[in-house]
Formats: sequence, C-alpha cells, structure tokens
Amino acid sequence: MNGQRAVYAAVSTGLATWLVSTAAGQLPDQRFDHLLERGPLRLLRAPNWRFFGPNPGVSDMHLLYRDITGSTATPWREIEAVRDRPWYSLVWNAGNRVPKVVFDALQVIVKAANESSADLPHIVSSPGYRLMRRYLTTRAPHEPGADHTQFMMLQGHPEREGQYAVQPMFASEHIPLHPALPAAAAAR
Repeated sequence: MNGQRAVYAAVSTGLATWLVSTAAGQLPDQRFDHLLERGPLRLLRAPNWRFFGPNPGVSDMHLLYRDITGSTATPWREIEAVRDRPWYSLVWNAGNRVPKVVFDALQVIVKAANESSADLPHIVSSPGYRLMRRYLTTRAPHEPGADHTQFMMLQGHPEREGQYAVQPMFASEHIPLHPALPAAAAAR
C-alpha cells in the first residue's frame, strides 16, 4: 500500500511542478525565465505565448504564377494556400502538408534573398527555390503550348481599416516547362 502512495505522490508532484512551470513560463514579464532555463525544470518547460513574439506574423504571403508562350505571358494567377477545411481537420488534416511545404519553401527563398542581398544565383540555388520550381512545373495547371512559367511572391498586410497593402517580394526567372506536359496537369 505504501508503494502505491509513493507512486501517487511522485506523479502528483511531477504534474504539479509541470503545471507551475508552465504557468510561470506564460508570465509576460519573464521574471521566472532564468529558473526555467536551468536545472531539472528546463525539462518541464512548455511552449509559451511569447513563441510568436516579439515580432508576431502580421502579414500574408501570396504566391502567383503565370505561363509564358513565346513572348506572350498570361495574367498572374494565385495558388490558393488555404482551402476550406472539413470539420475533422481539427484531428486529421493531411491536406495541410502541401500548403505547409509551399509556405516553408517561400520562407527559405525570402531568407536566401535577405542573406545574399537579392543575389539571383544564390536564391536560385536555394532548396526553397528548387522546390518551388519543381512544384510549379509538375503540380500547377498550365496553358496549352506554354513553354515557360514564372512565379512571384507578394506580401500583404492590413494598413488601415478596410485597406490592404500588397508589395512584391520576389519574382522568379522564367522557368522552362517540360516539353511533354502530362495531360492530367494540363487539364487542371
């Protein structure tokens, strides 16, 4: 019987310690952060709301592309990153993987552009750019007869009530499309 009490006491103490360390980690003034970063309490540290601070995301990234046939370009089309989600996506949202990969690839391109002062050869050799090139040539629908495609990243954010500002972040070079485009990709 004493063994059960000892286990119960140990589990209760562990959970209570975890609860207190989580609550202390959520305080805005960071007074207890030094305690939570050392010793055994660092193992119990939980994510906090400051994860998104001090500079939380306040803008949206938009991905547009167009096809080029000879010297004629089609109008820009947006690739929708977020689609309507079914009710069960709170538990199982496998359809979110592709938009997440696209978003992460765009972030890699932005990072490469910032690190290289927008040096195009450096950006083109980044994994994010190579992934976007592959995604656009294999997954995006293209106009019949198009021989190149191009993508552009826009950043949008609310300025004033009811107004939305958009600024271009990056435009790719002309990306050659494969000569034999699968019929399924052309039909999309």
